[in-house]
Order: sequence, then C-alpha cells, then structure tokens
Amino acid sequence: MFFDITVLVVIGAVIAFILAFAIGANDTANSFGTSVGSKVLTLHQAYVLASIFETLGACLLGHQVTDTMRKGVVDINSFGFVDGNYTMSNETKDQNLMLGQIAVLTGCGAWMLLATAFKLPVSTTHSIVGATIGFALVAQGPELIFWKQIYRIFASWIVSPLLSGIMSVVIYSSLDHLVLRREQPLHSGMRVLPFLYFLCFSFNVFAIVYKGPEFLLMNDLSLVHCLIISTTFGLAVAVVFALFLAPYLKDHILSKEILEITGKQRHGHHNESSSPKQKELEMEEGNGKFIELKTKNEQQKALLDQPTIVVSTCPTNGDSISSFTNPKNTIRPASSLASFFRSCKPEDPQASRLFSLLQVMTACFGGFAHGGNDVSNAIAPLVSLVLYWRDKSLLSETSTPWYILLYGSIGMCLGLWVLGHRVIYTVGENLTKITPASGFSVEFGAAVTVLIASKLGLPISSTQCKVGSVVAVGLIQSKHEVHWGVFRNISLSWIVTLPVAGLLSAGTMMLLQSLYA
Repeated sequence: MFFDITVLVVIGAVIAFILAFAIGANDTANSFGTSVGSKVLTLHQAYVLASIFETLGACLLGHQVTDTMRKGVVDINSFGFVDGNYTMSNETKDQNLMLGQIAVLTGCGAWMLLATAFKLPVSTTHSIVGATIGFALVAQGPELIFWKQIYRIFASWIVSPLLSGIMSVVIYSSLDHLVLRREQPLHSGMRVLPFLYFLCFSFNVFAIVYKGPEFLLMNDLSLVHCLIISTTFGLAVAVVFALFLAPYLKDHILSKEILEITGKQRHGHHNESSSPKQKELEMEEGNGKFIELKTKNEQQKALLDQPTIVVSTCPTNGDSISSFTNPKNTIRPASSLASFFRSCKPEDPQASRLFSLLQVMTACFGGFAHGGNDVSNAIAPLVSLVLYWRDKSLLSETSTPWYILLYGSIGMCLGLWVLGHRVIYTVGENLTKITPASGFSVEFGAAVTVLIASKLGLPISSTQCKVGSVVAVGLIQSKHEVHWGVFRNISLSWIVTLPVAGLLSAGTMMLLQSLYA
C-alpha cells in the first residue's frame, strides 16, 4: 500500500519543479548573462525576454532531447536481468524504476541548489547524467548503463566548449577585421549588418522548422523545403533592415553621441573617460564650436568625418600603437599571427552601439536554444513517471507530452526571477569584459552550437558552450583580459558535478529502497 504510483508521481512532480527552479536560477541565467554584462539589457529586461524565449524553446524543441535523456542513458530493457535470468519480479522491477526517478530528481536538484547558493554556474546536463548513473549502480550495477552513450556525452562536454569557442572567435575576428579595425567603423558596420541579420534569422528559422514539432506539422518538411523557408525569411528580414531600420539605427546612434559630446562641452567635462573620437572633436572644434553647428545633419557629418585610431601592430608590452597618417579606410597589415586575431584598437563607441540590438536578438536566440536543450534535465525522470502511470510501461514510444514541457519551463522561469542574478554576473562580468560586439559573437557562437546539438538529440552542456565562448573571445579582445581564477573555480565545479550528483542520487536510492523494503 505504501508503494502507490500516484503518490510517487506527485512527489516526482514537486521535486522536478524544484529542480527546474534550480536550473532556472543557475543555467538559464547564462543565456542573458553577456547582455547584462555589456549593459545592453537591464536585469529585469533580461528576465522578461528570457522567460518568453525559454518557454518557446522548451515547448518547440525540448521534446527531442528529452526523449534522448529518457531512453538513452539506462538500458531499461535489461533492468531485472542478470546473465539472461530474471532476478526480481515485475512488481519489484517497476518499484525500483519509479524510486530511481525520484532519486535522480532529488540528487540533481540538491546539487543544483547547493551550487546556486555558492554562485557556481554548473552544468545541469552533468548533474542529471551523474544522478542517473548513481541510481543505476545502486539499483542493479554497471551492466545497466549504456556506457557508449555516456562516453559520447563525455566527449560532447569536452568538444562543445572548444567548438563554441572556435565559432565565436571566427565570428568576432570577422567583425574585427570588417568593422572594428576600420577607420570609420560605423560606415563599415552598416554595410555588414544586413548580412548578419540574414545569417542570424535564417539559422534561427531553420533550427525551428527542420525536424520541428509534429503539432506544427513541421516534421514532414524536407531539407530543401526547410532551406527555402529559412532563406526566404532571412532575406526578408535583411531587406527590411536595410531599407527601414538601418537609417533609424544610424540616426539614433549619432544623435545619442552628439548629445553626449555637447553635454560634456557645456559642462566643461574633458575627463579621461571620454572616447578618442570625443576628445578629438573637442580639441579640433573647441568648446562651443561643435554646438554652434545649426543642423543635425551638419553635426552628424562632422562626427562621421573624424577618423578613429588606426592600429598597426600589438606590442609585446600590451600598449597600443596608433597612427593617423594612413590613408582613409586602411589599416596596416598584421605583423604576426597574434596581431591578426588580437587588435589593440579599443572598440569605437559608435560600433559598440551598432551591435546592441543584434546582441539582444542573439540573446533571445540563445534563450530559445537553451529552453530546447535544458528543459530535458528537469523533466526527463518525471516523464518516465507520468508515462508509467498513464500507460503502465516505461518502454512507451509516446513522445513527451507538451504540458510537461510547459511545466518544466515555468519552473525554470520562476527560478530565474528569484535567484538568477547570482549567476548572471559570474558569466557576464566576472570572467572578462563584455561589449556588444564581443557579446554578439559569444551569444551567436554558443547558440549555434547548442541548437545544432539539440537537433541531433545530443544533450551537451550549454553552460560549457557559453563559458567557452566568453573565454575564447576574451582572449582576442583588445585588452585580452580573462580572470583565470574565476575560470578555475568554474572548471572545478564542472569536475565535481557528476560524481557529487551521482553520490547524492545513490544515497537517496539506498534510503528509498530501505523505506520500501
């Protein structure tokens, strides 16, 4: 009588919600950490956008990864068999499997809450896999585990931050040479932005429609159809941006900088924090002369005609060498491989503002990807409980119910709002300095990696993808400052996550077995 499947489902639902809460407070915060760190979004703006896109990603993409976690780590068909012979009755087998789901949720949730309390951005994928292994070892032994699948997941944990970092470095280096190192980066950026919008939106739409959810009738679309749909949508967004949004964005950026410069001139502020372009304007025009320009067009033209610092090489002592003698719109060739990837030129404030909107969009893209990938960590054991309660079988081929995906996403959003700030600043500010341009590169590189893995059904760690991108891009920025002490602590938390979650799950399983004996 004590073993009641309905009671276990209720208990599992409560613990799964707590786990989803912990994931929201810890892992979900990574999606918008760089946007908050670069001051593009406030904390509450990040909360609102994350809640919307995490929920959409969970409901549209989460079913595929959830199925992999539910059916790919433990060999349920072999449960109860030893050397081809039954070692337990069907009732005992079902009881141990149900208790195992509770143990997995408890072990993972306990570790996630503990890590959040210490502001450690740990991997929930590590936690859920470690907890699953701990339950399986106690329930029957190592023969129950799909070790090939575990090795594949181990490999993805190592490869994912490397691939994500490489992808983000390629993106940032391209922006650096095409926009940031140019003498007039705003002009160069306006020419590049339509292509970036096309690239971002095309990939995002393709990730949704290719092998998309059945209830939206996207699962039957062929690869060619998906490419046509995503390309058409991306082209439409790029054309709309080039014709309508680009002039507004350019006017907004210049108007804001004009207000800053004229405000400083009126108050006589010529401090060290002024940008090189602002100081140059003030020295050349003199106090008040820039203000005397009557029209906005004259002010904007005067602002645009000023060259920015042109960097030739990166000296070994870290000091930048500037030159204003090169012809317009040219840079000296890099003298080494290091100077090719690492510019000593500070980012122009106009170029930084140019990437603000794009960084917000890629952060939403990243939140969508995170919701699709990491909702499985909270609800995979709960799915097994619910399907057994409904179908009386853990081998059900039924896809993950949408209401369970929504339930998990609600828990993640609540955790983000309550405790998300504790981890957001670790990723967004404490690792390295984030700007809108570098933040866009980090967000897009990590989101592409996570979304590809989600479509392949591979439960990678979005935390490692984001941290790998942040560190990689931080190394090639002009100041190339990475706080290695913070990175060391994060890495140590990754190493201990799997064994600690496994031990907590194993301990819980042993306790439950003694109670139900």
